[in-house]
Amino acid sequence: MQKSAITKLKKIGLSEESIDFLLQFYTGAVNAYGIISLEDLYGLYKDIKRQNHDYPEITFDQFLTFGEVTGSKLLEHYAIFSPEIINKYFNDSGIPLTSPLLVHESVAWKEDSIHEIWYLYMDLCEFSSKFYLTPDDLRDFAEHQETADDRAFQKILAELKAFGKPLDQVESQIYPNDTGINEITKLVTYAYQTSPGNLEAASEEFENLSLFYRLDYGKHTFQEICTLMKRALYDLPCWGLGGYTYGKMMGIPKEDITENDFFDDSFYKDDNDLFDLDEDDVLTDHLQQLGQALLDLASDTHPHAAMRKKASYPKRLLDKTMKKRYADAGFDTDKLDFLHKFFQAAVNLYGVIELVDLAQIYEDIKDKNHYPDISDDEFIDFAELVRREKVPYYVFEQHELFKNGIDLEFERILVDADLLGPDGLKSLEGVYNVYFSEYANVYWEPEDMLAYTGHQQEKEELDMLAYFTQLGSRDAKIVSLESKDLARKIVDHFLWTSKSGFQEADPIPKEEFRQLLANGGKTFNKEIEDNILELIRNYDKNRHVYVLKGWTTDEWNSNPDIHGEQVQKIKAMQALLDMIKKSKDPE
Repeated sequence: MQKSAITKLKKIGLSEESIDFLLQFYTGAVNAYGIISLEDLYGLYKDIKRQNHDYPEITFDQFLTFGEVTGSKLLEHYAIFSPEIINKYFNDSGIPLTSPLLVHESVAWKEDSIHEIWYLYMDLCEFSSKFYLTPDDLRDFAEHQETADDRAFQKILAELKAFGKPLDQVESQIYPNDTGINEITKLVTYAYQTSPGNLEAASEEFENLSLFYRLDYGKHTFQEICTLMKRALYDLPCWGLGGYTYGKMMGIPKEDITENDFFDDSFYKDDNDLFDLDEDDVLTDHLQQLGQALLDLASDTHPHAAMRKKASYPKRLLDKTMKKRYADAGFDTDKLDFLHKFFQAAVNLYGVIELVDLAQIYEDIKDKNHYPDISDDEFIDFAELVRREKVPYYVFEQHELFKNGIDLEFERILVDADLLGPDGLKSLEGVYNVYFSEYANVYWEPEDMLAYTGHQQEKEELDMLAYFTQLGSRDAKIVSLESKDLARKIVDHFLWTSKSGFQEADPIPKEEFRQLLANGGKTFNKEIEDNILELIRNYDKNRHVYVLKGWTTDEWNSNPDIHGEQVQKIKAMQALLDMIKKSKDPE
């Protein structure tokens, strides 16, 4: 710790022994809870002190000052975030924060902004209902003692290869000056600790990292590695459970932990037994009980409480009725045809867009395309009328998507019907994922919007559909109706998850894919894997991405000027951390 910090702390009456104690106490706390308010932490200190008589006497003011002085320098283990900043700029929960937040350093690295840190804190509070573990001595968590399980997991990772090189020689993509092997360890640990006590969260993260790093397992299997990983994580405190460990809480002995039966490693290895899953093994009673208990903790204080679980929408009317309504509103045939095409093209390109932004794009490109003159009032009137027509998109009022939405005519929201997913108006995650995306700051504007009225991924989509259909056929000339239907479902599901930008959704539905292969008498192999990945790459290369406001991935990557707040916050946080480290006083 810097000499200047020690001097400040001594001025408020803390001895060197008390300073050393608090440093260990804070470090233990952040390891156990991830994020916790200093007010709650001081309460835990008082509770533990009653049973632990070697704890020094420390006032609340001294406790807060220690956090503010040490956390402002972003020490190796934790940082402190002030309530003033969070309440002024980020706290939309309706509950003001009254105490600084103690935040684990890995959260500061992993989350994109203070806003995201606040959301994570609220999530962790909901998971645990602030039912924090109260150990005999919180300092016991200050340093993780390496176990035989840790060493076993690290050993097997060291035997893997990524991009043809040993994993420990591959550069980390998130943590500067680190290796891929350490990044994987940190990220699977983070996934477990920030989940509501679910070791499967680590498996999902490792699955994603396997694809990202294109891991070559060599003589090992995914299941073998995941089992070792879970046993290494077993004794770590879970932040989402207030510092308790999932395995012990659920009464699962470490020796009984194995990889679950649901993981489909079809993109990572050849396995003739890949599809031999136990269909009855869906969820244990314990997991169902825990899941329900966690759902019961949810309340309207969550930052996303303004969102709705499902949307309301007026009934669609018959075409005959709509023709009369358009005529009564004064729309001639040419203008009506243009507006239908323009709105359809917009949802094809952007997925979700407010009417005011769409009208601005129209103004920007209308002259060079000789579009008909459309007034703001005509945009507004058409948007109101087309809500009732049977079209493949919705035009939502603000209150239909948001509990606190205020309806303004020019702020109606166009939404591609596909974004609502299989459950229709009951499934809004895809809509919110696009609407709240902060990866791009401006909309991509086409030369001619009407060029995008039709489906823009037709060739790539048809290529995927043809390939999956062929997989379900034993004879190239004869394809069963069931296989055609399965192929269509697989492609539709992929397109939906791709459009919505879901991070956790499986782009290839497992059951349909298994049945399709069975119908065709085929076994999953490297050739099929490579073919599917190539088809997906071709699709991704040519699509205009909803969460990038219509830009393609290549355009977005090559143009930093269009990067939105999400990306800018990442850069700003990194720059801030670099400045803090450079400005540290010498030891």
